[in-house]
Amino acid sequence: MDLSFKLSDNSKKLEKLVLDTNASFADIGSFDAISSYEMECKDAKLTCPSKLFLKDILGLTGCEISVNKMTAGSKAPFAHKHKENEELWIVLKGTGSIGVDGKEYPVKEGSFLKISPDGVRTISATTDLEFLCIQTKAGSLNESTLTDGVILQ
Repeated sequence: MDLSFKLSDNSKKLEKLVLDTNASFADIGSFDAISSYEMECKDAKLTCPSKLFLKDILGLTGCEISVNKMTAGSKAPFAHKHKENEELWIVLKGTGSIGVDGKEYPVKEGSFLKISPDGVRTISATTDLEFLCIQTKAGSLNESTLTDGVILQ
């Protein structure tokens, strides 16, 4: 069974996609256009409107990133957790609430929320809500910022 998400046939297509040896580039257009995108996992019979999963589009190997927009008054259709991945939710615009294990965290532009793999999560939008969700394997970060960088002169 293939559980990956792909752009649905009904989705807007990327304005530009370039896959080079050491870089991948995608242009989705204005962030407001995220409403025109739709992802689907045919084998699981799941459709996600106003969402873009970037892992397969950009060939990411260390994380999954989703770009999301929810309309005012909407809620996630189900609660979920992960086997290995923690998530970082970054709210870009709007207001809402992210529930983790029954506790509600009110979110707004500038809110950041890290959720451990076992945290049962859901989300609802009070106003139109735009956010990024970054998934990585919990405990996998060995180096960061300057400790992983190599300065070339």
